[in-house]
Amino acid sequence: MIRLKKCSLIWLTLLLLLIATAVNAAEKNFVEIDIYSVNDFHGHLRAEAADPGIAVLSGVINELMKQNPVGSLLLGGGDMFSGTIDANEYQGLPVVTAMNKMGFSANTAGNHIFDYPLDVIKRQAAAANFPILGANIVEAAGDRVAEPFKPYVMLQRNGLTIGILGLTTVETKGKASQFNLQKVKILPPEQIAQGYVDELRRQGVQIIVLLTHIGSSQGENNGITGEIVPILQKIHGVDAVVTGHSHLCVSGTYGDIPVIQAGCHGEAVGRINLLYSIAAQKVVSANSRVYKLSELPRVQDNAMERFLEPIFKNIDSKYNEILAVNSQVLTNDRNGESRVGDFFMDVLKNGFKADVALYNGGAIRDTLPSGRVTVRDLLKIFPFDSTIYTAEVKGSDLRQVLEHGIGNPDISRLRFSGLQISADIRREEGQRISSVTLSDGSTLADEKYYKVISNDFMFSGGDGFYSLQNARHLRDCGKDKTFFAFALRSLKMVDYPAHDERLQIKKQGV
Repeated sequence: MIRLKKCSLIWLTLLLLLIATAVNAAEKNFVEIDIYSVNDFHGHLRAEAADPGIAVLSGVINELMKQNPVGSLLLGGGDMFSGTIDANEYQGLPVVTAMNKMGFSANTAGNHIFDYPLDVIKRQAAAANFPILGANIVEAAGDRVAEPFKPYVMLQRNGLTIGILGLTTVETKGKASQFNLQKVKILPPEQIAQGYVDELRRQGVQIIVLLTHIGSSQGENNGITGEIVPILQKIHGVDAVVTGHSHLCVSGTYGDIPVIQAGCHGEAVGRINLLYSIAAQKVVSANSRVYKLSELPRVQDNAMERFLEPIFKNIDSKYNEILAVNSQVLTNDRNGESRVGDFFMDVLKNGFKADVALYNGGAIRDTLPSGRVTVRDLLKIFPFDSTIYTAEVKGSDLRQVLEHGIGNPDISRLRFSGLQISADIRREEGQRISSVTLSDGSTLADEKYYKVISNDFMFSGGDGFYSLQNARHLRDCGKDKTFFAFALRSLKMVDYPAHDERLQIKKQGV
């Protein structure tokens, strides 16, 4: 009986060993990789309003990556360094340092990296512990990838070699400073991507991730739509795709390839989970998820908070001057009405005695708060380093600007003053504007020249406003922020109506 019990114990021990060995073998046959991503952070280091701030973002990512510490990597989907005074004051370097502290493995170049000149981008790249990728950003005079960008990076995780190929949107050509783009050109991503994918495979890379600043969205049945789709149609051999630029939360598949995008401003973290089979030498399972920070337990990285504290204190002390007092909030809907945009366009037109003031909607980034308005509030509204110009613009060219800027789904709505416009935004460009009347009651005349004030971005054809490149007699009027600060100081009190009728949009069925 005792002998029987001993035999049973031996067999049980052997069985447990066999199970353990089988589990071990299974674990060795499959490797799990987690790809975490943040895109379109736009320098939102500080926690305010809906933005969690990078201290909380870092804390949450640290907790997520603990689930698979040897098989996780963190990637940036572009437009990370600029967009707030906290970042812009130091040319994006606080964001670079914060990303270093978080352990980013790579960041792709977005269109807003060219908010900075190339020499500043080179300083950012030198300060980064990660490469800035842009395989389709090449020298203006050739086809070599422009410095300081790299086409790809190869990383080791959990025994696997992972290739990260960086691509940026061709929309950069129309959505970035034309001056800062002079030394580079943006090639169509599909023109060069497959060659790099093949090159990575030849070097023994086992998993390939497209790290893009190219827009994606989701349509019916959660299918992937947007700018990324025609590119993916022309590329094979990719295992995962990180997207950016469209500021949406996207989690789905194109074919069997997971595609992710994590909103903007650090509101979310994307995760792609891959299971790689050693035996089959390929990814055999993939899924994706977007974690919204508002739905997760709040975890703060205290070391990150300590790093940021002196930066915030310096900004607040430098830009806390009260410029004016505002009677009510002036809102900003980038694709709808913007009372803050209307207000500043009126100020611009009247200040320079122009017939018309124009601004691209994307240049106006925040609301004007009620109560005391500080310099910092102004810089949140106008974060970019824009110069204003007056010029003479032909009526026909001005009409093209209005057709392009009102009702265009690809750009933020045009802001203007000095005009009353009726439009049907359901129509195609060229047929949207039914009437245009100036402040003096006259109708816009195609052959007449008008005094127009706008920014350097628009006069250089940014956002596709190419007809403004025909303007004549351009005159530099200085930085927009300098003028707007002067105007607010002069006004002292802002009491602007909540609505006006400068743009009348034809309603459905009317």
